[in-house]
Amino acid sequence: MAEKKLSVLTEELKNLDMVSIINGGDGKPVFVKNDLIDYSYTTGIPLIDYPIGYEVLERDENGKVTGKRLVLGIQAGSFNVITGATQSFKSTITSIITANIAYKHEGNVMHIDAENRVVVQRVKTLTKLPDDWFTGDPPRYDIRSGAVGFDTLQEVITNIWAKKMKFKDILIKDTGVKDSQGKPIKLMPPTIIFLDSLSDVLSKEYDAADKKLIESAGELHSNTFGMTNAKTIRGVLQDILPMLKEANIIMFAISHMNTNISGSAFAGPKKQFQYGAVDVKIAGGKAVEYNSSLVATFTGESSPDSRYHVDHDGFEGNTVIFEPTKCSTNESGNQRTGLSFRLVIDKRAGAVDNVRSLTLFLNEKGRLKGNKAGFRLINADGEIIGERFTWKHIYEDFKKDPATYKNFMLIAKEELMKYVAKAPDVSGTIDPFDMDSIISSL
Repeated sequence: MAEKKLSVLTEELKNLDMVSIINGGDGKPVFVKNDLIDYSYTTGIPLIDYPIGYEVLERDENGKVTGKRLVLGIQAGSFNVITGATQSFKSTITSIITANIAYKHEGNVMHIDAENRVVVQRVKTLTKLPDDWFTGDPPRYDIRSGAVGFDTLQEVITNIWAKKMKFKDILIKDTGVKDSQGKPIKLMPPTIIFLDSLSDVLSKEYDAADKKLIESAGELHSNTFGMTNAKTIRGVLQDILPMLKEANIIMFAISHMNTNISGSAFAGPKKQFQYGAVDVKIAGGKAVEYNSSLVATFTGESSPDSRYHVDHDGFEGNTVIFEPTKCSTNESGNQRTGLSFRLVIDKRAGAVDNVRSLTLFLNEKGRLKGNKAGFRLINADGEIIGERFTWKHIYEDFKKDPATYKNFMLIAKEELMKYVAKAPDVSGTIDPFDMDSIISSL
């Protein structure tokens, strides 16, 4: 097709705005279009889903707001970091989230065991997925163990992206949800990559028979190695993030939290991220923090009242604190800023006990009257409603009294909705602050 003369094109575009002008000329755009989609996957843990959730305005074909849609949980095609100290149930909670998303949305899981200590039966217990997820050829829940380098990690993700893109037209399905412009959101089923953990990924791949490697083994954890490692993480993330988004690959990386030791005897340690403690650092450093959609911090509580025993509580477990240390979809924060949520872990079941977690939450919010021996619900008007239920026999009590159980869930949702990022209709209300304009108008 013949191209228009510049003089003709200029005449056609001269009265248009800048965006129309620069897109009306010749040449290909520098960036490939990559639609930002407001679509997330619920984790199956409400005390995580709502604090990182947000609202999206729904509009008709004329642009008029017709309602709001809740977007709860983990963003499609995102990179997420799960961090915390040892014994904070990071891997346990991530296994549960991974399985819930993959199973509910007909996805698949690539579990990269860089720590080389995974027990398949334990994974089955935590995920509760059908056996055929692990025994298929290839398995739908694929566990890879061994020495893993960042080169290998990038290759694995690239291969998954390439295979999904090859069959994109077949794989893309209608999610049943519409975007803010009323158009259906279509995505490939999610592929979950569960990396456990970043600390154990090598910065380069080595030949085990290499004598130089053996001779230099003691130097692998030197400061120079650490800096090289950080640069490698940054480079890999920059390469894979577009692939994650395009092929709907959700990545969870376990990043262990360690003490942040100052490099100077006269100055304290520098804070690694805004809502993290001053004296801690996470594996991967700032590259991981900057590129993640979510940094979820888990801290195991050690107080006596956070430990549960079958005789007194009806189960064996303890409490873990969840903090959205960094969140791209909602407010970031920690326990000090009032953004922390206590999750009850049933250790023998290998699960988050959502009902008891919500009980702690409602009690803290003043929506329960009584104690573990007998709770009553309090509605928005401060009135006691429903029948009595106990901590130890909460499931039996709710099974006998579904009406109280329903009110429990309604009140829990009412309180959780207070944490969702709201979407007020502010379109066209922009008014940049200008001191001179204010002065001249007074």
